[in-house]
Parts: sequence; structure tokens; C-alpha cells
Amino acid sequence: MTSLPRQLEKLVAGPTYPNAYYILSKYTYEDIYTIAGNFQRYHFSSDVPESICLCVNDRAVIAGAMLAALTRPVTLVIPHTCSTSVLSRMYKTHPFSRAVVQEPTALPRGVAPIFADRCTIGGTQMDASFVRHPDSVFVKLFTGGSTKTPRMWSKTVRNLFSEATYQAAALGISPEDRFAATVPANHIYGLLFSTLVPLVASASVIDGEFTYPHEIQDAVKQNRANILVSTPLHYKMLAGISFTAESLCCALSSAARLDPADSRLFYEQTGLGITEIFGSTETGGIASRLCRDNQPHFNPFDCIDWKIVDGLLAIRSEFISPELPVDPEGFFTTSDRADPIGSDTFELKGRTDRIVKVGGKRVDLDEIRFAITGMPKVRDAAVICIPVDSGRENEIWALVAAEATTGKEIRQHLLHRVQGHALPRRIRVVEAIPVSPAGKYEITEIKNLLAADLNETTQPATTTGRKPS
Repeated sequence: MTSLPRQLEKLVAGPTYPNAYYILSKYTYEDIYTIAGNFQRYHFSSDVPESICLCVNDRAVIAGAMLAALTRPVTLVIPHTCSTSVLSRMYKTHPFSRAVVQEPTALPRGVAPIFADRCTIGGTQMDASFVRHPDSVFVKLFTGGSTKTPRMWSKTVRNLFSEATYQAAALGISPEDRFAATVPANHIYGLLFSTLVPLVASASVIDGEFTYPHEIQDAVKQNRANILVSTPLHYKMLAGISFTAESLCCALSSAARLDPADSRLFYEQTGLGITEIFGSTETGGIASRLCRDNQPHFNPFDCIDWKIVDGLLAIRSEFISPELPVDPEGFFTTSDRADPIGSDTFELKGRTDRIVKVGGKRVDLDEIRFAITGMPKVRDAAVICIPVDSGRENEIWALVAAEATTGKEIRQHLLHRVQGHALPRRIRVVEAIPVSPAGKYEITEIKNLLAADLNETTQPATTTGRKPS
């Protein structure tokens, strides 16, 4: 197998298929390398290290900036969303001098804008005379803190491009493939599978992100897309329509647990099992499983070494962020509880940070969630714990997306399924649970919805749902 430095040299040297489309019917690969050349010539210094915020969602601009950054001492800082508050918090965590933006944006004081549209015109040839060291920090991803506080995770050149080339080879991606994505490129899953994997394989990506079920179906059908990069949220939405897509040969899912009922229905409608990717921003991809009519165990990628340490999954990988602590053998112990199934697969049992204490007793938040989502009229549920000053240590709160169901009915359902100390103290039924563009729960918004009425009245709900009952 070709070494990574050699692969990088080949990648920056120029496109293998200059006239082929990277962004279908919009930007060719020659265009992408021109964008990279413009970044090199006008915006990225060849000798002064600099952090630059990449505050765009245009995959052509992101790909061009990344190609250019492979040849310059630039760290690309990527926010999970480009709101003023997020940029401000990110700047305090890791200051940056300039920001690539698509339109005038309120940036932190002293940060100069680089307008993306000016990088897409002109004919500057990319300079491939220098390629940076594979272990240099290349990207910093500012995550939204879906389960904890926001974090900044570093990814080296090796982290990202080793995984992109591995996934492209493992999935058998070729220049004939066309990707349709429902996820943004500023999260690790979307960055890898809708931007870098196509780039290293000379494949095409359909322009835009598709959110609603008919938008997804139309994008796939009209563009003959054969690879769908999506999330459990969107597969659940697709379950509500008669989704057909004869051109698809691969459907990917990540960011959250895939609902078995949704994967079964997708298989029944398309004859295609969904490939669920398990991993995180900081670890990169770890394993996958093909979901058809059941939920099989996860198969670790063959480039990943793994073991179970005191019931927790530990991995050794080229994909993990340099901040993560590793043991003398290079293994990082995750917060994921797992059981080995034979020597080649494992079963996930939840996360340690989903085990909390209530009144001195252990409570598994995922066990409560699965009990709630087992109700016929429940579409989804978010179960969280809230620290309290009383002797209970924590209270369990639940936000439930359901129809014609009350909090009282949910409590009654749980009485025979969880211990008394694990019963949620607050339950609110809403139309939909707030999620990020990447398909993860927005914990802050969920807490706000649950805290909106501390008296747990049964007043009429707002547009987001009903009041607790």
C-alpha cells in the first residue's frame, strides 16, 4: 500500500481527472485545484504559521482550502455552526487571525474576513513543491457539546487523510460514484464522508444539503446518486414516505444510534441495508455494521486495534486526536461500554457518561430512553440528568416526541419497566426534539424546553410541543 506521504504528494500534485466534476455540474476538479491555488497565492502564507477560521458550508471552498493547507503552515479552525456566539466562544478557546466567510459576518474583534467567492475565480495554479508533515495539526474542530460542554479537537493531516483514504478504499469508491449528503461539512462525519472521501477518490458530490424527505429523494433520483450520507434523524423522516431510489448502492448513517425499525423499513423499501458508522470527532471512525432486518454487532475497521478494558472499549488508531491520552501500548480507553462477541466483533452497551447516580443508586439513562421509545406512539426521546441540591444528587428529565400521548401515560408505562428511583421527575411531550444539523441532540435547547414550566402544568403547549403533564 502506498505510504501516506506519497499519497499526499500525489494528491497536491494535481487532479487525476481535471475535467470530471467534484461538485456535480458546478465545479470540476480543475476548478477545485484553482481554488486551492488562489488560497495559496493570496491568503495562506508559505512561512508564517497561522490559524484561519473556515466559516463556510460550500464543499468546493472547503476542499480547496484543505488542499492549500496541505502545502502551507495553516491550521484550519472549523466551528460547528457560524453564529456570532459560537465564533466568539471558539475564538476564546483558540484565537484565529482571519476567517473564510461566504457573506459579511460579525467576526471577533481584529479578525479579518476572506470572502469565499473571491477564491473561486481566477486561474492560479496550485504550488505542490512542499507538503507538510503528516503529524502536524491540520484542523481544529469546535464541537457543539451535544452531551457535554463544547470542545476543540485537533486533527492531524494523518488523522483526516488516513481515514479518508481508508474509507474510500473500504467502500470501493470510484470516480463514477455520486454522493448525496444530508449532513454539513463542518462536522467530522460530513467532513469525511461528503468532502474528503470523494476528494481522494475523484468522485462527485451533489451540490447542497438536503433536509426534507422529498428533497432527499429528488436529489438522489434527479442526479442518479448512488451513495447517501445521512443520519438516523433523516432515515426516520424517510420512513414517513414511500422512499425509492434505484440508483443507490450504499447508504451511510452516523452521529447517533440508528433506530432498528427505521433501518428495517429502509431495507424493505430499497432492498439496501444501511451501513452505520460508529465513532466520534476525537476518535475518528472505529467500526461499522450493516443494518437490514436486524441490528448486528459492530465490526471494527481492519485498521483499528481494539480491546475491552474493565468493560470499556479501548482502541489504537491513526485516526484519534493527539489530545487523547493513550496507554504505553498506544490504546485510548473510550467511555463506551462494550462486550466482545467472539474475537472480531463487539456489542455496544451504552456510555459511562449515561450512567448517573440518583439517591445513591445507579441509573442508566439509555435504559429509560429505550423504554420510552418502545411505546407505540413515541417517535423519539431525550433523557437527561439535572444536578439538584436535594439528597437525590440528580433528577431525571425526559423530552418525548410523540402524538396523542401524555406525560402521565409515559410515567405509567415506565412504572413496570424501570426502578422507582429511575422514573423521570419531569416529562414533556413535544412535536419534535431539537437536533443540530449533524443530527445530534441540542442539549441546551432540550434543557430549556424541560425547564420552561417548573410547575408541570397541563396548559396548552407552544408550537414546539405540549407542556409537561
